[in-house]
Parts: sequence; structure tokens; C-alpha cells
Amino acid sequence: MLTRYSGNPILVADKGSAWRDVKVYNCAIHKDSSNIYQMLFRAVGYDWISRIGYAESSDGIHFKVDQSAVLKPWYTWEVKGCEDPRIVKIDDNFWVSYTAFDGKTARAALTASKDLKQFGARKLLFRDWRYNARTQFTPDWSKGAAIFSEKINGRYYMLFGDSHIWNATSTNLIDWVPNITPVLTGRPGEFDAAYVETGPPPIKTDYGWLVIYHGIDTYDVSKTYRIGAALFDKTDPTKVIWRSKQPLLEPSEPYEKVGFVDVIDGGFDTLKKLTLEDLHELSKREKLPKAVFCCGAVKEHDNLIRLYYGAGDTVICTATVDLQTILSS
Repeated sequence: MLTRYSGNPILVADKGSAWRDVKVYNCAIHKDSSNIYQMLFRAVGYDWISRIGYAESSDGIHFKVDQSAVLKPWYTWEVKGCEDPRIVKIDDNFWVSYTAFDGKTARAALTASKDLKQFGARKLLFRDWRYNARTQFTPDWSKGAAIFSEKINGRYYMLFGDSHIWNATSTNLIDWVPNITPVLTGRPGEFDAAYVETGPPPIKTDYGWLVIYHGIDTYDVSKTYRIGAALFDKTDPTKVIWRSKQPLLEPSEPYEKVGFVDVIDGGFDTLKKLTLEDLHELSKREKLPKAVFCCGAVKEHDNLIRLYYGAGDTVICTATVDLQTILSS
């Protein structure tokens, strides 16, 4: 349903840079009033620790990457990685949510910046979260926080979660109160039957808040991440008013179907031992999960939406779609 950029992927690992020499993926994006695109992306080096890098572009396609990571693990609760950033700008601050991983538990975290290169204090958002639907998760597992770009009825809103998607509210953008009732969940028999997870920060449209999310069809070894969409009510961002029946994007290109996919059985411990040839063989045998994963999207002009997505958990790609095309799905 989306039109892929013919030159995909637009960003790949750099073998000469230790912190991003294995893979780059799952990026956040901001486009300012002068049409400069600022990207935060997740990178993994051969130490298999995730860090967040910065890149900039004048056309949204060709990005210049800063030589050093801008957000690195600092606290014990993120010692194994800062992952999957999302960006929203409110007034003069960029609010960056990301996933903090300590090697066992993934937790939603938050920081702020004036320029997306220097960051202030970091905090975990939901220290006492106990409502995940997947029994194999640790009790306080939470991730995928995405903040709405403006106050609604006097409060800020956020979507977060994987397995289900929940919402949380705040009066100051720092302290967040979660709602334990999911606002979006899987649909039996659909592309998102087994699992849903938040995507980029919601985009305000004439029809409501456009929420792009990820869905998984099954939990077996051939599971596939696809990208779906929903509309949330303009004045009540806990209310879903429409949801796509078909995925907007699913892995079909070679660079989307084969890669160092995080959710392979055994995770990073397994990936460390695999070569690219091993991955191709697993793919042929339908034992390699497939993934397209989007943390960043911008409204280009009129109703054209540009998505930035990780493909195969290994490279970064982009694709565009008209809002009307999304709503026809």
C-alpha cells in the first residue's frame, strides 16, 4: 500500500564505526519548518549493545550521520541498550521516548533535548507496571512509548505497550499515569492477531489522530511484523474510530525479509553466532522471523505521509503513502 523509495535502504551499518557496525534500524524523525529532517536511530555494534545515533538531511533521503552516538547506556536499567526512539516536539523541547534494556527487561524511558544531540535527565516511565499480557515477560516490562504532540482537554496523552497498547496521561510531560485498560489489542484471524505494538507518535489529521502501529500474526518461528493504522478521536484519544483491515506494509523485498532480526529464538545470543548465509538459509526454511518496524513518520505536504522504518532489523528504509489510501484500507 506504501510506495517504497527506489533507493532503499537509505541507511546501513558502517563497518568502520564500532558502535554501528552490525545494524541500524528503528529510527525516529522530526521535520522542522525549514524542511530539515533530524533522525535518531538505533544502532548495534559487535558488542551487541544498542545505542542511539543522530543523522540529518535536507531532503529526507540522504542523511549525514554524526560520528558518535548521542544517547548511550548510562544507568543499570539500560546497560544493554537504548533502543527504538520516538520524537515529539512540544514548544521548545524535543521529548524523546525510548526503550531501556538491562539484558532481561525492556522498559519505557523518557528524556528531553533542545537539539537532539544533548539530553537532560532520563527516567523510567512505569516502574510499577504489572499488566503485560505475555506470560514470558518480566512483570514490569513496558516499551514503545509515543506521545501526542499537543494537549487534549488539558492533558498530554501517550500510547505505549507491546502485546496490547495502553494509554497514559500527564500534566507536565514528565510524570505519567497509565490506564490499565488497553485501547488497542489483537484481532483474531487478522494480520495483527497475536500482538500489537505502538509505532511513531500519533499524527493529527482532519479525520482524527493517525496512529501507525505494528502487528504480528503468530508467535511461531515464522512470525511476521507488519505495519497497520488506526484513527483515534480528535478530542478523545482513548477512542478508536477506525482501523485498517489490511496492513499498510509487510516484508516483501529482500532487504526486508532477511536480516539480524531481534525476535529470532534465542535473541542476540543466537544472532551473535549466525552469518548472513545462515540467515538466508533460515529464511528459505521459513524459520526466520520477518520484520518491518516503524518508529518515525512525518506529514510531508497535503495528505502525504512519509514513514521511516527498520527492515529486517538491519537497515533503515523509507516509504510514502497518501492519507486517503490509508483510510481506504
